[in-house]
Amino acid sequence: MKKFLSMVMAAAMVVSLVPATAFAATGDFKATAKVIDAQNFPVDGVPAKVGGSELQLTLTTGDSLRTQDKMKFTVTLDNVKDLETVTQIEANDIFVLDEDGKVTKDYTVKDFDVTDEDEFEFVVEEKDDAESGEAQFKRGIVIGIDLSGVQMDKVSKGKTATITIDSDDATITNGDDLVFASVEAEGIKVSVKDTVDVATEEVAELKEIKIEPAVGDTFATMKGSDEIKLKLNSGFEFVVDGDTYVEGDNGTGKYNLSALQGYEYDDDEIVFEMGAYTGASVIKITGLQVEATSAKAGSTATVRVYATGNDTVSVEVAKVVDYTVSMTVDEDDDVPVIYSGVNVDNKGITDDSDHESLEVTIEESFAGAWNNSKDFTLSVPEGVYITDVVNATLEESDLVDAANEKAWFEAAYEEGDYVDLTFKRRGWTETDPNGNGGASKDPAKLTFTLELVADPNFEGDVVLKLTGDAVDEQEVTIAKFVKPYVVEAQQNDMQIDYRNTEIPTSVVVKEAEAGLWEKDTKFVLTLDKINFDDEGTIAVDDKSGLEIKDDEVKLDSKNYENDAIYFTVDSRSDDEPAVVTISGLQLYMDRSLPAGAYDLDLNVEGMNDLYEKQVVLNGANDKVENDDRRVEDINDDFVSYTAKAGFVNIVTAGREDTDSFTTKVVVPVGESYLISGENKVEIPVPAYINAAGYTMLPLRAVAVALGINENNVLWDQTTRTATVMYGSKIINMTYGQKVVYVNGAMIPATAAVEITNDRMFLGLRDLGNALGVTDITWDAATKTATLNGNK
Repeated sequence: MKKFLSMVMAAAMVVSLVPATAFAATGDFKATAKVIDAQNFPVDGVPAKVGGSELQLTLTTGDSLRTQDKMKFTVTLDNVKDLETVTQIEANDIFVLDEDGKVTKDYTVKDFDVTDEDEFEFVVEEKDDAESGEAQFKRGIVIGIDLSGVQMDKVSKGKTATITIDSDDATITNGDDLVFASVEAEGIKVSVKDTVDVATEEVAELKEIKIEPAVGDTFATMKGSDEIKLKLNSGFEFVVDGDTYVEGDNGTGKYNLSALQGYEYDDDEIVFEMGAYTGASVIKITGLQVEATSAKAGSTATVRVYATGNDTVSVEVAKVVDYTVSMTVDEDDDVPVIYSGVNVDNKGITDDSDHESLEVTIEESFAGAWNNSKDFTLSVPEGVYITDVVNATLEESDLVDAANEKAWFEAAYEEGDYVDLTFKRRGWTETDPNGNGGASKDPAKLTFTLELVADPNFEGDVVLKLTGDAVDEQEVTIAKFVKPYVVEAQQNDMQIDYRNTEIPTSVVVKEAEAGLWEKDTKFVLTLDKINFDDEGTIAVDDKSGLEIKDDEVKLDSKNYENDAIYFTVDSRSDDEPAVVTISGLQLYMDRSLPAGAYDLDLNVEGMNDLYEKQVVLNGANDKVENDDRRVEDINDDFVSYTAKAGFVNIVTAGREDTDSFTTKVVVPVGESYLISGENKVEIPVPAYINAAGYTMLPLRAVAVALGINENNVLWDQTTRTATVMYGSKIINMTYGQKVVYVNGAMIPATAAVEITNDRMFLGLRDLGNALGVTDITWDAATKTATLNGNK
């Protein structure tokens, strides 16, 4: 009856956490079975009785049941003497402990009966004079069976004796085929604490190798054991140095491996004599190293251990890995969703979640893989900014405390112009598998979490990219941004007028989720270069519960470059996300406005303006006018509040003959520039000749060079369609299509529209036909296209 107290106490504490009401008085108890002190014998040393083994059955549920005061159990034994002819277990070998681990007299064992050569039954019943005075089986009580008198039937190598317990009154977990005695051949057991990683042509130190006798107390009981031999498989070699030791218990001592009697070392084999270690029950080998001399990635190093006169035992000790640096996130963690256009305090919205990304891990597969003589860069998408780094820890380097690691990130963000994190070489201590110069032998591991904000128009995944000369390019998704509002609006083709020019379509602003917009949030709509002339009308859906101040949209002629309209939230939505519709908007259109497209912007005061003031991950030495660097300081022209590009398209008629464009444009193939009139203009992607032999020109660059306003060259990422507007013409072309549309009329093209390095390209003649340029020449010798060369 040993070892019961701690186990029963633990079981009692666990089950006590379950509400008593969870168990109805059904009589269906639950219990867990376990063997304590299972016995292990050598082939020629199996005693008549196994001795020491016990079965414990712990009740994990129970009830105060008036109708059930006993439970019946059936026990089956395998590989034991015939229970009907040899008495091995009797009723007094069965006992009950209470939930405190003490023998209890509240229960009695009765009706013990051997029903078959390998089976017996018994009943556990509560006594009538139990202290409680009620029939009950409490959770936490233990029913024990002493198996010490059982005799094994077959005792050859590998044989086991097992016990199975079952009951119609209880559901028993782990009650089948529990081993309580086994027979093993004499020999050794070998194990390692863990396998290690090693790169090809590199060295790694093995975890502790432990050698034990398979049976018996010490190596002295093993037959003929006088030496130990360790041998590695092909592709690997041992490395032994002054830190390689052998240690035994029972006072046998710890010695350097090379100092042992009979020590021999030959690349993939080590031999030493047992000597004094025959009195040990365990031998531990530490500091032994292995080199992957020719083994490739994925191979496994296996040590075969020989003890004279005994079976050979093998154990895996190392795995060959690629010499790489990997970047990962936990795939089981949900990608956090963050709202764009707000600061980290979520001002302007009611969301209270933080702006933290998933935790990122960058680690070496093997010490020394991360070369600190090369820069590496971490990049987030354009329009996303890093405001802080949380819990940054670089293990196995001299950057050991959080303050240093944070400063390291701050310097990297400043070095990357607050667009990327550029970590300069020699910024951390390189690891070394050999520990030279005091360097760590363990692979480096960098973990961190980024705090992020994003521009109002940024939406989608935040993909963190790792690049550098010493690492493979890798990407992980660490967060996702969504907009707190969505604007739906259509393009309006309008003739130049003066006052009270009404926009024929409505502007719809939709809330991302119910209750998201805070009270007093102010939504401001402006047009590029055009003033609103009068307020329109505003309507809020009848389901959300959102209310607008004064139930109207208002005109602001003071606070914005162009007269604006706005509405202010007076009461938050509750049941459903709000839908706000603004109609009947009127424009004040100066007749000097050029034809072309004009964007509609939406700025949310108290939300977007505070976002621009958001401080980014800021180095101590990098301040702007003695203040922290903010989003607006990094690129104040980059933040976009465009709600609908080309919302108003002025289509006042213009000239449409071949004289519409007079600027001479020269485009040399393969050069990162073109000539517009007398000016040399740099272009991001040069013209080229495609596989089909067509000269492909960059649409936007050539259109602007001819004289089209850059705002009149529009791009729709969803449909991958470009639109060019000038005069009364609207020209559309879609990636992959072999056709161009002019004012809705289809014009066949000779070459399909292509996209190269994120720029749209059209064939030379196709571009001329679309824009109405007929003066086109091609110089095959210089590979140069000229438009309007004779003007």
